[in-house]
Amino acid sequence: MKYKLNLNDRAFEAIINKTKTIEIRANTKNHNYSNLKKDDIIEFTNSKNNKIICKVKEINHYDTVEELLTLEGTRYTTSSTNDFKTAVERINNLSGYKEEIVKSGIYAIHIEYLYNDKDIWNELYKKCQEVLNPREISSSVSAGDVAAAILTKNGNIYTGVCIDTACSLGFCAERNAIGNMITNGEQEIEKLVCIGKNNNIMMPCGVCRELMLQLSDNNKKTEILTDLENKMVITLDKLLPNWWK
Repeated sequence: MKYKLNLNDRAFEAIINKTKTIEIRANTKNHNYSNLKKDDIIEFTNSKNNKIICKVKEINHYDTVEELLTLEGTRYTTSSTNDFKTAVERINNLSGYKEEIVKSGIYAIHIEYLYNDKDIWNELYKKCQEVLNPREISSSVSAGDVAAAILTKNGNIYTGVCIDTACSLGFCAERNAIGNMITNGEQEIEKLVCIGKNNNIMMPCGVCRELMLQLSDNNKKTEILTDLENKMVITLDKLLPNWWK
């Protein structure tokens, strides 16, 4: 599930810099954090309407702020102070928090920063570079000449590399990434980046285009990067017009 939450600018930057990895939240009329689960996605928005995407790694519930900070510490939970007493006071002074904590406690949400929505194309390109690794697996198999990264509707990123075999049993980097996505229960792709061994932008082949379209009608609007520097993209339906289905 994907949650959308507002966040102050200082905490927003701290998450990007990975000096804050635990978000403290008390229930409100709009959000019941007891519903959060591991691997849920949180989209945080700051005052400038910038967005970052994070994944929930762990959720711990406490009866009081003091208990939370005693067990979780202040180093990665607060972005404004490491002083225990000051941290307790500031959390309790947040609008509506003190009363709500008495009723239903408080949550320490461990998060993993995934990417900055404003810079998503560079983020996906870097993910490709991380797995791009041309190599010989055996005398009959080579891999890693091409790498792909896909961003799903749920905000997850999956990567894959190509596998080439002497008997044509290999498959493209895009289909490898898609296999990871399907394994994790998703099928809708929002964005795709594919690069070759020279870090050049590549387009998906006809088989990969066909697979993406067959996975979901919504994938017709999947954006595929054509030019990183100028952030130029093309949608899947433009690469496969007059589809047979």
